[in-house]
Order: sequence, then structure tokens, then C-alpha cells
Amino acid sequence: MSNIFDVGSSALNSLQRAISTTGNNIANVNTEGYSRQEVEFASRTPNRIGGVTLGTGVEISSIRRAYDQFLTQDVQARTSSSGYYSLYSTTAEQIDNLMADPATSISSAMDQFFAAMEAVANSPTSQPERQVLLSEAGTLANRFNYVDARLSELAENTNEQMSVFVMDINQHTKDIAQLNQQIARLERTPGGSPNDLLDQRDRAIESLSKLVRVDTRLQEDGSVNVFTSSGHRLVSQAGAEIVRLSAAPQPDGPVRLYISAPGGADAEITNVSLGGELGAAMDVSKNVIDRARRDIGLLAVGLTATFNTQHKAGDTLNQVAGAEFFTSITPVATASPLNSGTTTVSAVIDDATQMTGASYQIDYTDSVVTITNLSTNATQEINGTTVMIDGLTFTISPFSNLTDGDRFLVEPTGRAASSMAVAITDTSDIAAANSGGNVGDNRNMLSLIALREANNLKDGTQSVYDIYNNAVSQVAVDTRSARANADTEISLLQSVTDRRDGLTGVNLEEEAANLIRYQQAYQAAAQIITTANDVFDTLLRATSR
Repeated sequence: MSNIFDVGSSALNSLQRAISTTGNNIANVNTEGYSRQEVEFASRTPNRIGGVTLGTGVEISSIRRAYDQFLTQDVQARTSSSGYYSLYSTTAEQIDNLMADPATSISSAMDQFFAAMEAVANSPTSQPERQVLLSEAGTLANRFNYVDARLSELAENTNEQMSVFVMDINQHTKDIAQLNQQIARLERTPGGSPNDLLDQRDRAIESLSKLVRVDTRLQEDGSVNVFTSSGHRLVSQAGAEIVRLSAAPQPDGPVRLYISAPGGADAEITNVSLGGELGAAMDVSKNVIDRARRDIGLLAVGLTATFNTQHKAGDTLNQVAGAEFFTSITPVATASPLNSGTTTVSAVIDDATQMTGASYQIDYTDSVVTITNLSTNATQEINGTTVMIDGLTFTISPFSNLTDGDRFLVEPTGRAASSMAVAITDTSDIAAANSGGNVGDNRNMLSLIALREANNLKDGTQSVYDIYNNAVSQVAVDTRSARANADTEISLLQSVTDRRDGLTGVNLEEEAANLIRYQQAYQAAAQIITTANDVFDTLLRATSR
């Protein structure tokens, strides 16, 4: 008789848990990241009675969550890619609009500047035309200043974004590490079913994937190790690693990103392809913002140098040699705050036509001084106090005071646009005439106008307009490519998310059907108990007579 009660009670207990699980699914139908849970029934171990094997009822072998590892990892990868291209394209679009908009474009300001020069060439002695020329020159200089200021602002905003991203990464890795510990503990417990914790961990990894592309490796104890796509560990069985980012551009170079393992040395991952929003911020900063500032700076340096050279070759209205029209631009050289020596580095522009727009890093290591072109990564040893490279002369002074580990950053063009300014204020100082020419002579002004089309820059291959148009075109290409990739990745992410959710999500109709099925089975199991109780009562009455 006890066997009948065991069968009935096991059914009631199992079906009660099944109904509870179904109710939990229904309750979490709108919970983001929740995976539908399914009850798996199994027959209990039978008993051998009187030569007959009798079943002992049912039990729940497990409560399994609907899960597909491939789809989950695909969602994580698409989340990373869509985050990368979305942020990259958004930032690049701001630069594209800045450089292409006639209201902020340097090209439109140059058009007005050269038009004013043509007016002076037509009336070399006219004061109103000369005044307009100085006014347009000031507008052009201000336009350079404005564009550089906006690019600098974007760079600062991007740096702030990176700092926030790193804090978020550290929080997610901490959460994953804590969830790992809880899951591993429950996995060691008989009957442990950490489904909700597994869902939380998947959501944390997905959030982490938006920030940086990751790879995961499941361990025997149920925990996961998390790595960047480049193989740097973020989460291990031992806990979370720490990602550390410098909060702002370093005086001795660009923003640097490090990953720090507890008890281990920092590993620099600045030049590693990270993916996600952090990788996008790093890449757009280096490949779009910094490059645009260098290109605009190269234009400012090239226009200033070539214009000044030609202007000084002519005569003013006072029939004296012309002076600098624009204020000369000096490369910015910065010593690392970690330097222990007293040496300084300076640079001057010898030939702007040979400049490439690159920045340079000078290092003193093991008694050897090397200079690195940060655009090409080409290096060259320096054997003396001065060296000439790409139209620049670098001076190290005093050379003897260099200390191992000293580092310097030289930016010939990176900040040059911010220094663009008109040097003369008197209209009579405009040198429109050739040297020794008459007051009404316009030949030097015509030579100045010719600079518009002259291939004087980048070793005689590009004009001032070529420099700007190429910069605008490059940003436009980057923007369109990133936008197209973002649209594609967003579409793919939606598709694979829908597939995953179709498998793991709660379907109310299915759950309602399960609820009815389990309810009917529960009622039938209760009837087993009722029937067994009636039989037991009948037996008691029969035996009591």
C-alpha cells in the first residue's frame, strides 16, 4: 500500500515543482535576458517485490534552461561589432560634418581669402580691397582655430568616454567573477540549479561584449574565463583582472591603455584591436580625430610657410620688403613627466614642403637615442645633438644630460592649426608688388594667388587645396564605411537576437498549455492518493470485523 502512496506523492511533488517552474516562466515573460526553464522528469528507482518489479513514481531529474551556446556567443560577437561601428560612425560623422559644412569648412574660408587677393591684384593700391584681404585672412585664421578647437573637444570627449568604458568594464568583470563563484558553489551542490545566475552571467558578458570584444571558455566547475579577442585575460577562476586607462592624453604621447593582473606587471594594449565601444573610441581617436588634426595642422603650416616666403619676396606700399603675413608656427615638443634628466628637445621647420604631417617620439634607452615616426612607426637612431627629418630640424640639448628612459613627443602639425594667426595689421604692409617694383605693381600678389594651385606641399605633390580635400575625403570614406558596417551589424545583431530569443524566450501560449497539462496531471495524481486512501480504509474496515 505504501508503494501507491509513494507513487502518488512523488507525482504530486514533481508536478507541483513543474507548475511552479511554469509559473516562474510566465512571471518572467518580460524579464530581459531570462531563459525559459524546462522541467525534465525521470522515473524513480523501481522496487523488487515478490518477484515483481514495481515502479516507485517520478522525480525531477533537472530544471534545464533553454540555451544554445552558439547563438549566445554569436549575439555577444554581434553586440561587440555593432557597438564598435555605431560609436565609430557617430564620432566620424561629427568630424565629417565639421569639415564639409561650408559654414565651418576651411576650404570655403580659403576661397574667400584668395578671392580677396584677386581683388587686391586688380586694384593694388586700393585701401578698401586691402582691408577686405586682411579681414578674410583673419577669418581664415579663425576658421583654422575653430576647427582645431572642435577636434580637440571631440578628442577630450572621446577620452572621457574611454574612461567611463573602462570603469564599466571593470564593474562587469567584477560582477562576472562574483557570479562565477556563486555558480561554481551551486554546481557542487547536489540538485543545484543556478539557472537564474547563469542568465545573469550571460547578460553581464553581453554587456561587457558591447564595450570590448571577448572570448569565453567554460570551466569544469561551471565558471567561465573571459578574455579579450587578443587573448588578454579579463576574468579567471581566481577573479577579475583590472583594466586601467590613463584619463587623458599623456604629455609624452597618445592615450595609453593597460591591463593589470593582480600581482603581475601591467601589459600595454594601446595598439591592440579591442573591438566594442572601447576599441572604437581608441581607433576613432587615433585614426580619425588625431589624423584630421595633423592634416589640418599640416595645411596651416604649409600655407603659413609658403605664403610668408612669397610675401617677404615682394614690396609693400611703402616700397619696403614685405614681412611675415601669418605668424610663424613652431612645432610643439613635450617632455614626459617621468623623465629624470634635464635635457630638452626642440624642433624648427626648415622646409614645410617636405613635411608629412606625422608626429615623432624620441626615446633614450640603453645609451641610444631613437626617433620614431608615429604615423609609419619607422625608427631612426640619432647620433648627434641635431638631426634633420622630413623638413624638420630636431635639437637635443644638452645631449649629455639624457637619462635612460627619457621620452619626448614632438608634434609639428598636431596642434598647429590652433596657432594660425595674421601677423600684420596695417593694410600698407601687404606686399603686393614685386621687389623693386612700382607702387601699383601687382606681380607679387599674382605669385601669392598662384600658391592656390601650386603643388608645394608633401614634397611637391600636393597643393593647399589637395591637402584639405584629401583630409575631408578620408574622413568621408571612413564615415560612410563605418555607417554601412554599423547598419549591417545592427541588422545581423537583431537577426541573431531574434533567433536566440525564439529559442530561449517565454511563449505564453506554450506555458499556458503546460500549465493546463501539469494541472490535469496533478489532479490525477491527487486522485491516486484519494483512491489509495479509500482502498486503505476499506482494508482497515475489513480487517477490523
